Formats: sequence, C-alpha cells, structure tokens
Amino acid sequence: MQTIQIVVIDRHDLSRHGIATLVSKSNTSLQIIAMFSELKQAEQYLCEHRIHILLIDDQLPQTPDIENVIGHLHDQYLGMGIIVLGNKLNPRYITRLLDQGARGFVYKQDNLEDTLAPAIKTVRGGNLYLSPRAAALFYTKRQIQREDGLNSSDLSVLQLVEQGYNPQEIAGQLDLSLRTVYRIYGRLRQALNVRTNEQIIESARKKGLLDDPI
Repeated sequence: MQTIQIVVIDRHDLSRHGIATLVSKSNTSLQIIAMFSELKQAEQYLCEHRIHILLIDDQLPQTPDIENVIGHLHDQYLGMGIIVLGNKLNPRYITRLLDQGARGFVYKQDNLEDTLAPAIKTVRGGNLYLSPRAAALFYTKRQIQREDGLNSSDLSVLQLVEQGYNPQEIAGQLDLSLRTVYRIYGRLRQALNVRTNEQIIESARKKGLLDDPI
C-alpha cells in the first residue's frame, strides 16, 4: 500500500500536533512529513518536495484572502490534493474554496478523529470530501430553497437587502414592481421563520444563504 504523504499548515502549535497525532493513530498508510505555521514557510518546502495532500488552515497569519491562496496552490502544485481546515461554516464560502481548487473541507468543530483520515483518503482517491456539519449545511440550504419555494428572484432580493437597498431601489435594480418586491419580502420572512424584515439578514446568514460579515 502506497504511503500518502501529507503537509500541514496551521497557525496553532496545538492544532498542528493534534492533527499529527490523530493522523498517525488513524492509519499506517498516512504520513505527515512536514508541518508549518505560515504559508511562506511551507511554499519553499512544497517547491522542493512532491506531496499528495495539503491540510491548510483557513485563518493563517498574513494570509487575508484564503480563496486566492487556494487558487494559487492549486495552479502551482498540480496533483496535490488540498483540504481546507475550516473555522467557519458557510456554504457560499465553502463553494468558493472548492471552485478555487480545494478538494475537501473539514470543519474544525467536527470530530477530527473521525473525519481526518476519511477526508485524506477520499481526496487522494480523486473525490471531494465535506465533513459532516459542512455537508449538512449544504443539505439545509437546499432544503430551505426547495421546501419554501425560494427562487432566483427571491435570492436576488435577499442579496440587495443585505447591501442596504430599500424596496423601491430593489424594484428598480431588478425591474420588478414594488408589489412584487413586498411579496418577496413576505416569502423570505416565511422561509426564514422571522417576523420582521430587520431579522431577515441575520437569519439568512445563520442558515448559510448569505456570507457572514467580514
């Protein structure tokens, strides 16, 4: 059985060593060959060694735009499977990471003892992997849209509400009647189970329909 060689980039010493312990206990075919606290340190090593899997924290120091980092790593190191160790749950955020080339997302609050080894093996096998709570979040988002009948117009209105547009401005932006906009507000309140328009954005963020504020 071929050994899967792994590099870890995580800002916390305890996290790095905890990950190393879990991986070494889980399977003898998995081998962490290097660990780093910053991307800059790791890049030189990645240039000089061919590795199979990169586990990368999404809140590295001096790395404000993790999505661009993932895109760069994906383009630069062909054949390396990238698994993001995530600190926040949001389906749009996770989707953007996957679009940039990540092959897996493991939420750090999931049970890492049960998720790390399957994530590594799944990605090494050429498939995508989402840890349980990340996968459940996508299911919840689809369920909200399907069961409550939210369509693309509803979601467009939601995004403009988040940006601070009032109903009249939204109607102009989307070429809708004001009556239709108010009807969509009602559908959003019902779908998100809130009473007032002011509660729509907070609830939509909690359910993953909008990004959390930076």
